[in-house]
Amino acid sequence: MAVETAKALLVFLGLAIFAAWVFINPFWGIAIFSFSAVICFIMAWAASDYSIAAQIFLFVAMALAGYYLRSEVYAQKRVAAVSTEEIQKNLNILREGLFSHRGVREALKKKINRFFKLRELMNVLSLKFEAVDIANATSEAAFEIIGKADSCYFYTVDTEKQALALAGAKYKKADDRIKNKTGDIFDHWTFKQRQALFIEDVRKDFRFDMDRGSETINNFKSLISTPLIIDEKVAGSIRLNSLRPNAFLADDLRLLDIIAGLASVSLDNSFLYTRTMELAIRDSLTGVYVHKFFKDRLVEEVARCLRGSYNASVLLLDIDFFKAYNDKYGHSAGDMVLKKVAAILTQFVHDSGDMVARYGGEEFALILANKTKSEAVDFAEGIRKAVEAETFLLRREETKVTISVGIATCQDDAKICQDLIKAADNALYKAKKAGRNCVAVK
Repeated sequence: MAVETAKALLVFLGLAIFAAWVFINPFWGIAIFSFSAVICFIMAWAASDYSIAAQIFLFVAMALAGYYLRSEVYAQKRVAAVSTEEIQKNLNILREGLFSHRGVREALKKKINRFFKLRELMNVLSLKFEAVDIANATSEAAFEIIGKADSCYFYTVDTEKQALALAGAKYKKADDRIKNKTGDIFDHWTFKQRQALFIEDVRKDFRFDMDRGSETINNFKSLISTPLIIDEKVAGSIRLNSLRPNAFLADDLRLLDIIAGLASVSLDNSFLYTRTMELAIRDSLTGVYVHKFFKDRLVEEVARCLRGSYNASVLLLDIDFFKAYNDKYGHSAGDMVLKKVAAILTQFVHDSGDMVARYGGEEFALILANKTKSEAVDFAEGIRKAVEAETFLLRREETKVTISVGIATCQDDAKICQDLIKAADNALYKAKKAGRNCVAVK
C-alpha cells in the first residue's frame, strides 16, 4: 500500500513538473523536476522498490512535454504579437488616413461653403446699381466669408479729387467705427501702388511711417487690403482689419482678391448703368437734361403747385441770331456756343428742384422750383447779363452772344403743363419782337 501511495505521489509530482514548465517558467520547472527526482530516489530507497525510480522517466517526459508545449505557446505568442503589432501599425495608418481624409473633407466643406457664399454675393451684386449698396453688400460678405476681421472698409475713388472716399463699412463692434473717411497710409499705399497689401503686424512693417499712422494703428494689429481694378484703373479698395497680430493668411488675401474682383465687375456695371441713365436724360452735346425729362419734371412741379401754396416758373431761352453763327463760323462753332451757354445756365442753377434742359436746336428751358414771377424775372436777368458779358472765341475771332427769355409762372399764368409752356413760348416771342436780348413775361 505504501508503494502505491508513493507512485501516486510521484504521478502528482510529474503533473506539477508539467504545470511548472507550461504555466510558470523554466526555472520553476527545473526546480520542481530536481525536487521530484530527489523524492523519487528517496522513496525507492525507503521502500526498497527500485521500480519506483523508474518514475524519473515520467518526470523527464513531463518536463520535455512541458518544455515543448511552452515553446509552442511562446512561439504562437510571438507570432500573435507580431501580427498584433502589424495590425496596430495598419490601424494607425488607417486612423491617420481617416484623420487626413476628415481634414480634407472639412477643408473641402469649407471651400464649398465659401463658394456658395461667393455665388450668393455675385447674385446680390447683380441686383445692385448704386455704389453705396455695392460697397455695403461687399463689406458684409467679406466680413462674413473670411470671418477673422474686426472691421472692413470699402473705399471708392473720387474721380474729380483723385482721392479715396469711404463708401461702405462693417464692424464687429459699434465702437470700432472709423473716423477718417478718406483712408490712411495703408489705403493710400494700395491706391498708389495698385497692389494687394498683407501686413501680419503693423508695428513691425518697415514700409510705413508708424508715426503718421499711430492713431489708426492703435485700433488694429494686422490687415489685408486689395485694390478694385476697372479697365486697368483703380476704382477703390477693400480692406479687412484685425485687433490681433498674424490674424490673416495668404489664402485670406487671395479670397479677398476674388471678392474684390466681383465687386469691381459690379461697380463697372453700376457706372455703365449710371452713364446709360445719364445719356437717356441728358443731352450728349451740352450735358443738360433732354426735352422729355424736362416735361416729366414739369408735370411733377405743376402737380405740386396745384396741391398748395407753391409756385413754379418756366423759362424758355433762345440764342439770338444763332443761325448766323452757324453760317459764318460753321456748325462746330455753333456747337461751342451751345455748350458755353449751357455751362453758364448750369452755373446759375443751384437750388434744389431747379433744372436746365435743352428744349430745341438753340433753345433751352429752365424750371425754377418755388419761385414767384418776380423772382424768376430777376433770375432771368442775371442769366441774360452773364451771357451778354461772356466773350466767345469762334475761329480765333472774339464775338458776343445774347439771349432772349420768356417767362410763365404756375399758377399765375396757367395750371396745365402744355398751357404753361405755351405761355412761356408766347413770352419768348414777345421778347424777340421787342428787339431780342431781353426778358419778357406773359
